[in-house]
Amino acid sequence: MRSITFWALDATVLFALSLVYLHQGYHRKNAFFAIWLCNGVAMQLIAAWGLAAGPPRWMPQIRTCEDILTYALTVGVLIVAATHRDCPVNRSLLCGVGAMLALNLLTLFLGIHVDRSIQVWLRNIAFFGPAMFLLITLSNIRLDMLPLWIKTPLESAGARWAAGTAVAAVALTGVLRGRRR
Repeated sequence: MRSITFWALDATVLFALSLVYLHQGYHRKNAFFAIWLCNGVAMQLIAAWGLAAGPPRWMPQIRTCEDILTYALTVGVLIVAATHRDCPVNRSLLCGVGAMLALNLLTLFLGIHVDRSIQVWLRNIAFFGPAMFLLITLSNIRLDMLPLWIKTPLESAGARWAAGTAVAAVALTGVLRGRRR
């Protein structure tokens, strides 16, 4: 159950990351990452089909080819990102994909001595953290601005309440003055 949950989270984050990356036009900055994302989404769809229909006999061969292709594309992404470091997109990719590769290799080498389900869980964790970093970074969500985003609606709601109270007080004062005369 734990593996399926992480697989669903990974697939969702990967799909959202590909939508943000392609929608923002970042594929012009690093085309290898766009190919990497499309390859990942295609593999998630194949894995979903295998999960629903039962894994076919050729699935392990596909996974092996997918791993080789993913590592080759990752190296391509990192080379392009390192050569164009002046671009903020490539700097983000250098940090995010570099962390993803480092964590994935670490779990690959250290995870040899643990159960297969824990290996899959470690690989999902190695993907999920850096992918979330990339999703936040590339979608221009400025978390340092979060206090201002919360403060502004509260201030405007307070201003509307104060203005409504002031109008009511002026109207009440006018009514009371009118009765005295």
